[in-house]
Amino acid sequence: MNWKLILKIQGFLLIILASMMVAPLAFALYYRSSDIWALSISMLITLALGTSFILAFKSQKRIGTRESFVSVSMGWILASVFGALPFYLHGSFGPYIDCVFEAMSGFTTTGATILTDIEAIPKGLLFWRSLTHWLGGMGIVLLTIAVLPTLGMSPGLLYRAEVPGPIKDRLKPKIKDTAKILWLIYLFMTLLETLLLMVGGMNLYDALCHTFGTLATGGFSTYSESVGGFKSTYIEVVIIIFMYLAGINFTLHFYLVQGRLKDFFKDREWKFYTGVLVTGVVLISLNLYFSELPLYNDSYMRSLRDSAFQVVSITTTTGYTTADFNLWPSFSSLLLVFLMFLGGSAGSTGGGIKQIRVLIILKHLWHEVKKLVYPRAVFSLKVGDQIIDEDIVKNVLAFFMFFILFFAGITLFLAFQGYDIVTSFSASIATLGNIGPGLARVGAVENYSFFDPYSKLLLIFAMLLGRLEIFSVLILMYSLVTRKR
Repeated sequence: MNWKLILKIQGFLLIILASMMVAPLAFALYYRSSDIWALSISMLITLALGTSFILAFKSQKRIGTRESFVSVSMGWILASVFGALPFYLHGSFGPYIDCVFEAMSGFTTTGATILTDIEAIPKGLLFWRSLTHWLGGMGIVLLTIAVLPTLGMSPGLLYRAEVPGPIKDRLKPKIKDTAKILWLIYLFMTLLETLLLMVGGMNLYDALCHTFGTLATGGFSTYSESVGGFKSTYIEVVIIIFMYLAGINFTLHFYLVQGRLKDFFKDREWKFYTGVLVTGVVLISLNLYFSELPLYNDSYMRSLRDSAFQVVSITTTTGYTTADFNLWPSFSSLLLVFLMFLGGSAGSTGGGIKQIRVLIILKHLWHEVKKLVYPRAVFSLKVGDQIIDEDIVKNVLAFFMFFILFFAGITLFLAFQGYDIVTSFSASIATLGNIGPGLARVGAVENYSFFDPYSKLLLIFAMLLGRLEIFSVLILMYSLVTRKR
């Protein structure tokens, strides 16, 4: 294992992280809030360590598979450890474990929070909190990839380790060009949504913060009532549209930019993803309308509005809320939990198992049924026009099993700590799937502050597992245990 190369890559990542603290510092200065020194000192500490890593470790060897996965895992850990410094130095986020929890939740685009009074937090820190979403959504590592070729390093395996999903689509032959294209699309969508939210009455600060949470499918809001606090149908519709777009494979956005509409609309994962959302909205809206809840049984449009927002928010793992779905009928609440497992598309900013994996698993199960009927027949598993290699199917099944095992283990640990079944169950999937809100004590209007430090540490690990799709973290753990070169 080439640790010098790994630490050098971490140096570039920390410098990028430090430079991004300039934006929240500017807002802190503008609002003359009490977090100016916390942001300034954190930026200097992060910049100093990043620079020292680059100067101290001179390795110029090409990165290997294990180094790439370990670099990505360490990148997210260091980003969370140093991204938590402004929260900790200011003192408004509580002990350091809570600060790391909030930072990890931000960078992994989970949106789970330990804050009980969001409005009391200074503007600069809230902006940094939302900006961690935006950085984590497309990936700080993906931004670093665009820089590495100028330093004589090959970033291809880093791209493979960072981009979520079983199939990695390159838009250009060179990885650095792919990274730049993805970031340009991400930036354009950020500017567009910000402008549309400002048209709806948000100021620049709130528009940026909610855009970061939307496109990164994160869910941090500047208000305790989340998006529901604005009480605006227009704002909700804009956020629904961009949550939906953020849950789509960004390769398809590139197709739209190029005018390749045929390639966009024939994508099977997009069709499956859209079908899941439509089905979820229809079922939950009808369940709400025919329920005994006074808010919904007199107005199907209100049922449709709230169900559409929550289904898209939960499925894309954004976690914004406009209603307390903890109070919804059991069918609606449980269906939302089921959607938590599915998540967004591969190559999107969403978390969860990913729609393409679910589609491959369903097709594989159907093939197994057909083999029982026609034992001598040979079947090819296809998604659209693409034949899925057997190794990919095995990888998908292995990922699914690991996901379920970790989900079960985290749930059992939380239950062992004394938390009720629904809280343990939903907190596990809400963090492992990078969703944020769950049910019971981690419901839509609740938070994670009541968990004990050991449980918070486990949930931090769960968020990291979900964001890096398990395998990267397992390789890091294996490398640390074996210490093989």
